[in-house]
Amino acid sequence: MTIMVTGAKGMIGSCLVKELLDTGYDVVGIDRNGDEVRGGNYCHYKVDLADKERLQNIVACNKVDRLIHLAALAHSQNGRKYSWEDYRHLNVECAVNVFEAAGERPVLFISTVDVFGFTKGSVSVDTEPRPISHYAKSKKLAEDECKKLAHYTIFRFSPVYTEKVKRDIQKRYYLRYPDLVYQIGKGTEYEVLNVKKAVKTMAKWCESSPKNDIQIIKDDKPMFTPDYIKAEKEAGRAKLVLRFPKWTVVVGYVILKGITGENKYTYLLNKAVHPLKTREKTEVKH
Repeated sequence: MTIMVTGAKGMIGSCLVKELLDTGYDVVGIDRNGDEVRGGNYCHYKVDLADKERLQNIVACNKVDRLIHLAALAHSQNGRKYSWEDYRHLNVECAVNVFEAAGERPVLFISTVDVFGFTKGSVSVDTEPRPISHYAKSKKLAEDECKKLAHYTIFRFSPVYTEKVKRDIQKRYYLRYPDLVYQIGKGTEYEVLNVKKAVKTMAKWCESSPKNDIQIIKDDKPMFTPDYIKAEKEAGRAKLVLRFPKWTVVVGYVILKGITGENKYTYLLNKAVHPLKTREKTEVKH
């Protein structure tokens, strides 16, 4: 089969392209970056996803069988702050262009567990999303558009990391990289996702029949912050560890949330006080 991957030059996309090629698929990569390459088992196109007509032509000309939509605006880069209009354009409007180009072809859309927003206790795919950030809100809107397709799967990824790129999980224990870290109580467990498992799961999807469902993708074992802090110290980083009793963080969270409400700042504290815990499906109570 021929698989199209958007965001092919990104951290996850580049690993996925390699995995698919090693598995034996023909791959069409789409990204705003990189030199265009045609021929062989891999073709790369430098494309703005706003260009709907070119997307449709690439899909048709390469006889694409399935699409994996990874490309997205996630967080601010190089200090630049993005507006809601930026997120809506890149994560929703451009996603719709990809979905329309797919037509009847199966689509795998990569979303995020951030769509759950404020949580207390465990959640499943049946839990009603309450997105807070622009990123999460735009991903939820794109999920809604994806559900209109004839054949789709939505993966909600936990924070993804590689052995070299750990910025998303370092936010859970670093105040200032690489010297200042923090630990709440005896430590906190967070659900994360190694990029190796992420790409294996996406490649496996190419072999299956889409069930028009949503799945949460995470590592089998959660990260435990004291273990990561210990490893950082052994590597010569994390020179100063600030330890906060959990009750002080909980009290601060309750007070701040009571004063300012649910917003992006209290959402960050919510992650520390009530780390996301997911389960496969909602338990039926009799």
